[in-house]
Amino acid sequence: MNFRPGEFLQDLKSLFAMLWAAVRGKYKFPWGPVLVTLLCAVYVISPVDILPDVMPLLGITDDGAFIVLVLALWQKSIRAYRQSLAEPKDKNTVIDTQAYKKEDHPQK
Repeated sequence: MNFRPGEFLQDLKSLFAMLWAAVRGKYKFPWGPVLVTLLCAVYVISPVDILPDVMPLLGITDDGAFIVLVLALWQKSIRAYRQSLAEPKDKNTVIDTQAYKKEDHPQK
């Protein structure tokens, strides 16, 4: 998992494209990352933490770990969306080919 600025902007574009495709009914929206994002937001905002925020540096690490988990889930969902775009639309399409033996292949 890497978070480079160029890839982040490309992922952001793909996220909006994925949302738009889901609104139009052309893509089944993944609700898992949305639910995890909401739970993470509640955890980060709530005063109850695994490691209290009053502890210097340690109090923020559990919040940061949950945020990285959410980003990784969204990145996985965006990659799955891109993969679905790369797949052929009609899986029943047959491509007609012709095979030659090496000695039957016409010479130039």
